[in-house]
Amino acid sequence: MPLDNCVAFVTGANRGVGECFVHMLLNSGAKKVYAGARNIDALRFADDRIVPVELDITDESQVKQAAALASDTTLLINNAGLNCVEPALAASDMNAARTEMEVNYFGTLNMIRAFAPAFPAGSAIVNLHSILARVTLPSMASLCASKAASLRMTEGVRAELKPRGIRVISVLPGAIDTDMSRDFPPPKLPAIEVVKAALSALDDDTNEVYVGAMAQEIAAGLARDRHAIQSSLAGTI
Repeated sequence: MPLDNCVAFVTGANRGVGECFVHMLLNSGAKKVYAGARNIDALRFADDRIVPVELDITDESQVKQAAALASDTTLLINNAGLNCVEPALAASDMNAARTEMEVNYFGTLNMIRAFAPAFPAGSAIVNLHSILARVTLPSMASLCASKAASLRMTEGVRAELKPRGIRVISVLPGAIDTDMSRDFPPPKLPAIEVVKAALSALDDDTNEVYVGAMAQEIAAGLARDRHAIQSSLAGTI
């Protein structure tokens, strides 16, 4: 999919990877970029090709309004996400798990359901997941569950949209150097590395993009011995 003259919509565009997506799309010649954020005052762009959109992806009415406003979108970047850094059982309540599922799974599904019906053939959807969609860190168990649910949903959406000629790409990076991962130990990926890998996948037939050594090594390890990889990450071996 050529980025030159495309019309893109980026969720979570106010910082980190989302902000980097907006800049990279503009640098690649995008005709227009809708920048979605819960607080549009936090957007830091100065380009008349950018259209700020107030958007909470868990709010179906806001999502529908965004889809109506941005009906010319041909590239949807589902970047918005949440990590509460909570275990499954030691958490004081279920609020973190519910919130992560609402954002990472239902919110992403809200966006796809609202935007995809109007997409012409040749359009594309990029869903930013995490390598933790395929394995579990006990300290982030509820995040891992929500990312796994989103990955499985993405696989289903990919199959549904393929007959219409619409690409659906899953991006699974390791830890990224953003505010969301500030407490995660290094090494961490620069946001631009994740964005470059995601946008490069639009030029080939890749469905799943593993970004960075951590993600690639875990994916390779899962192919060899899933139990050993999961046990190692869980600290049980």
